[in-house]
Amino acid sequence: MRTRQPAARKRGIRLVNHSTDSSTEGITCPAVSPRLTEWVPALLSKLRPYTEQTIREYATTDPWRTSSQLLAKILPAWHRTDNPWTDDVAEAVAYTRAITTLALTYGDEPTTTLSPYHQQRHADLTDTVTSIGTGRGPVNADLGALAKGPVALHRELDDQPRALTLLLDGDAWTSLTDRRTGVRALAAIAVLADGFDVRLVASPRVQRHLSKRYPDWTECHLDLTVSRDRSPHTDHAQTVEAAWAAIRDLDTEPGKRRLLRNLTHEYARSYRDLATDHAVDVAEGTISRYVLDLEARELVTIDRRGQYNTVQLTDLGDLAVQQCLDDTDELVHPNQRRLDESLTATPQESTSTVSPRRAGRETPTPDEWVATTGDPDADADYVQWLNTAENAPSNLHERFSTVSHDDAITLVDDQLHSFDDGRVAYLSHTSHETLVVLQWGGPLATLGRLASTLLSKKALSKILTPSRLGHEFEAIDDDTQSYPVERILRRGHQVGWYSDAETTYGSWRERITTVRDCLLAQVAELTNSDDTAARANLFEDLHGLIASATQLYHAAGIDLTTTLRVPDTDAIARNPTHLQDLCEFLAKTAPKQSVYGIHSGYRMLFEDRPAKLCRRLPAETAHDATMDLTMSWVVAGPTITELHDNITAALASELTTVRETIADGTEAAPTLKIPVVDGTTYPAIRRVIDEVAMTHDAQWTPRERQRLVRRCLCSFGPADTSRACPYDVVVSLLRALNESHTPTLAAVERAAATLSPERFRPGLTPTATKLYATLLCADGPLGRSELIEQAGISASSYDRRLSDVRDLDRVTPVQQGGHRRWTTTNLTPPPKTPPVTAWLPATGDLTALTLVTHRQSTTPTGPNSPPPDRTERDDRGGWDRQPPISIPAEPGCDAEYTIRPMTTTNTSRQPNSHAHQIPDARDHPDHTMTLTPHPTTAVATPQTELPNGGDQQ
Repeated sequence: MRTRQPAARKRGIRLVNHSTDSSTEGITCPAVSPRLTEWVPALLSKLRPYTEQTIREYATTDPWRTSSQLLAKILPAWHRTDNPWTDDVAEAVAYTRAITTLALTYGDEPTTTLSPYHQQRHADLTDTVTSIGTGRGPVNADLGALAKGPVALHRELDDQPRALTLLLDGDAWTSLTDRRTGVRALAAIAVLADGFDVRLVASPRVQRHLSKRYPDWTECHLDLTVSRDRSPHTDHAQTVEAAWAAIRDLDTEPGKRRLLRNLTHEYARSYRDLATDHAVDVAEGTISRYVLDLEARELVTIDRRGQYNTVQLTDLGDLAVQQCLDDTDELVHPNQRRLDESLTATPQESTSTVSPRRAGRETPTPDEWVATTGDPDADADYVQWLNTAENAPSNLHERFSTVSHDDAITLVDDQLHSFDDGRVAYLSHTSHETLVVLQWGGPLATLGRLASTLLSKKALSKILTPSRLGHEFEAIDDDTQSYPVERILRRGHQVGWYSDAETTYGSWRERITTVRDCLLAQVAELTNSDDTAARANLFEDLHGLIASATQLYHAAGIDLTTTLRVPDTDAIARNPTHLQDLCEFLAKTAPKQSVYGIHSGYRMLFEDRPAKLCRRLPAETAHDATMDLTMSWVVAGPTITELHDNITAALASELTTVRETIADGTEAAPTLKIPVVDGTTYPAIRRVIDEVAMTHDAQWTPRERQRLVRRCLCSFGPADTSRACPYDVVVSLLRALNESHTPTLAAVERAAATLSPERFRPGLTPTATKLYATLLCADGPLGRSELIEQAGISASSYDRRLSDVRDLDRVTPVQQGGHRRWTTTNLTPPPKTPPVTAWLPATGDLTALTLVTHRQSTTPTGPNSPPPDRTERDDRGGWDRQPPISIPAEPGCDAEYTIRPMTTTNTSRQPNSHAHQIPDARDHPDHTMTLTPHPTTAVATPQTELPNGGDQQ
């Protein structure tokens, strides 16, 4: 048997008329009406001889073997017994068997020469071949069978797409009363276009009719429009009305409305995922029927080409969800929604437009919005989506995810608000990343909230779905391991509550939710209990449940980050017991979220129970191998970086408790490093800027990025420090990027000025901040009365705080019409800075701690050994007064960009100005550290810390 390459993807629908170059060659089907049964069988009948000839060119062996080989190509999973066939798969298999038998058994032999038995068999096979996908086939399947049968077969076997010419019956189309019949016919044409070169012949009258009645389809496939002289406002109004017309009679169909709400325009969802989604709450057998009805309304589109059908919203469906459904999935007329929006309008014309704050019309900040959790005892959920609510600030997911360092604990000073209800947690996800945001409530309650969020109904319905994991978790197997998937999960990743009875997705989900609910009930009972034994058992079970969940997320290819908000940092720091609770929580939880390949890192390093150790897969450890974390951490609070040393010490103590055979070098194991990173320092802010630039393709030069870091440190941190809140940096950059692909430094600061006075320029008084923000956002110079009015302050406040503002480096006076006015100037780099010796710290006794667990006792390191990871710690020096020497890359930072000493002078009028400018320097770091043998499993490595956040040996 010879093999042939799949045909090139030059398929589609083209309109044929006197003005086009396309011909009407190939198979021609006249009088194509909106009713499938009137023309699809005739088309398939004409196609049959060509299909048979193609099969005979493909192979001349036994029909059953040939059809099986063809099915393996066009339906790879057709022979699997664990996945029951859908109707379209069953009918596609029947079609392939039938057409192969006709081609290789009967060929071109006249039926009159056949015996009565074979004549009847030939007729039955022919009927199977010509009725597929029409609803009248062997199992009455729909268009999915057409896509998986003849279309997929010709895609696989045709070297060049075969031409099909369809002549539309004008009278039948223009007189059609049931629009859904036409939608189904056009969908059939689109399905054929996936395997053939479809040439459509339609009169101008029919073209206009199609454009008006089926605008989405014609725009997608024929590029036709109804009119080219209508205003955008009219187009939008008619489109909204079309959305309302398509959805208005679903007032008695709550299941279909829920289904629409849980579909998106950006990506498709499979039927089986929708059937297990608790928010949809529709039986599996009903999903397909609902989807077909929504497709007939042009609200969704179905992809029938894969093993499992997938569905997503069309543009019309997306508009219907946004404009015609409220947050409870009830119908609301677009006019009523516009009225509601006009009564709660935003303070600016466009939510993406940067404009100064206006007194009395402020909208909640992102942090204030997150803190407004609602009441779970009323109608709020304990686990809520982070940014799916209609009034949620944009880019919340990116705000939280960008500040996180991979495989580390990141500390962020942030003036955050306490949750209205601390029992609430937030969940957010993309295709490859999941975020959890929750508030510290003590070790036991926090563990319970984390477990309930990772394994919540929302997470199981939208993230850990059957499509992501597989019916028997086969989707997490990358075919690189020699073990079956159940052994990888059970003996490798050490996923608990996964016995032989829970190897299918449905049974595992039922078991894990039962365990989750049972443990949460114990959390409520034991949070304030003095029963230490029961609490210890519950801690162990919760740690096991969270470790199992994070290992499963990791195995499924999902990056996981948890943000732990600690709003009362000062109170915790003053209370030794509460401080110990927080530090031990991180020290005991983070190491359990470790992994080495398919192996649980905690089981490899710390487990000492013989019964557990014997239930492990053998692991080969490479030289200098290190472990990863299945979940990264961000801890945010007003002064959380001051707890850096406490958290580091607790981790160091925990990491020294490795198994004795590893500590003495008898057993080899990878190294576990858990850096504790200060997320507010110069290198951390530089990493945030680099991350945003990479994500949004902002073309800042290295010099511009250095200046951005300086400006951010000046704008978002106290005046006497060289620190900034990275959350404010992300929000400002994203707002500036809404206005320009590569915003200037002035544009970024103008965007920063839209933040609250407590976050922008916190070193100034709120009145001075308002004055400065107003000047930054103004179109031109402003006088006294204009500043007072636009800033929303009193005249006396203006007089008191003007001196603070005019001393800022960008504020300058101008004369207009004999009056003094104020404006801001562009930032220009000064020529020089002090000599290198002036930057050195006065003392060199500061140390930073690198936490390391070693696989053996002592191993000499050579000159080619990589430098160790370093952790940042508090920096009380002023960046303004002591510019950086060299900043080695922190974990997660880009080592290509380092800061070098230069000779420039600060010409700012401010003694603590951040306006130093550093030219582009992209050399390798000149400060390196040579690894030395370590006799213990956790080592405190002395490093002299420079005021810039780097280390010096």
